[in-house]
Amino acid sequence: MTDPKLKTFEGSHILVVDDEKTNVMVVQRALQIAGYDVVGAGSAEKARACIKHQMPDLILLDISMPEVSGLEFLTELRGQSKTSRVPVILVSALTDTETIVTGLQTGANDYIMKPVEMPVLLARVQTQLSVAERARVLEVQAGTLAKLAHTDPLTGLINRRGFVEIYTSEISRARRYKRSLVVAMMDLDHFKNINDRYGHAGGDAVLKSFASIARAALRTHDVICRYGGEEFCVLMPETKMRGAMRVAERARDAIEKMNVMHEGEPIAVTVSIGVASAFEDDDEDCTEEALLERADKALYRAKAAGRNCVVSYSPEEGSKKPLN
Repeated sequence: MTDPKLKTFEGSHILVVDDEKTNVMVVQRALQIAGYDVVGAGSAEKARACIKHQMPDLILLDISMPEVSGLEFLTELRGQSKTSRVPVILVSALTDTETIVTGLQTGANDYIMKPVEMPVLLARVQTQLSVAERARVLEVQAGTLAKLAHTDPLTGLINRRGFVEIYTSEISRARRYKRSLVVAMMDLDHFKNINDRYGHAGGDAVLKSFASIARAALRTHDVICRYGGEEFCVLMPETKMRGAMRVAERARDAIEKMNVMHEGEPIAVTVSIGVASAFEDDDEDCTEEALLERADKALYRAKAAGRNCVVSYSPEEGSKKPLN
């Protein structure tokens, strides 16, 4: 009997590779009775065709085969990305330690001797399928955690940590290929007053609505993040200042017109935006910090100009009003 604690992976697709037809039939029959979907292949060539047709969840591989040996085929499997992580159990009548060690070092997950004892085979198949399943779950969880680590839970936007990684890559690419890059800093006007009047629930409703409206107003390739509190940052790759100002103005207008209701009461929201560019007009020496500082200065001037406006950074002219 198999270990009752082990999960049965009925329906899992198993490939049995052995040049002895009788061996394939016996093993195939036992696995099918246990509920597995099993196919047999008498050579490495036929096994390749089976894998191309359907990727197996596990492979039982005989070591002693003509033309291409089991160890040679195992090396091939581990050298291909699509089969590099498929569990492989080697099956052989060879009992010398060197062969077993070589097989495990080549990438086999387990080793079983001939004549095969079916209860042992079934238990080891279940074990390897269970290990592979746990690995897949952990991989999904790791991906989910990585996504959460780079996502602001309230707005669903990229958080500052995630933005910095993208920003570092984009500014490096823009510098290398001499492509313009724009950063826009956005700050919700009088947000403290909103929190004071409507409470944090009202403030959260404003932030979530802002994120949704701003993202819709931007272009598909623009990157927006929640930079901190009520401040947001937008990255516009391969964009000139003139085009960026139009995009920023469109976003400002959409925010001013958005309808935020909290407990039956409308909340008026506006945003101030500072826009700065790099690698435009022979500006090749701009650093990551300098571009963000430029956008911050433009944002400060937008606030000083009365809020609810877009202001661009200009080293010669200081700042200038938005395009209409």
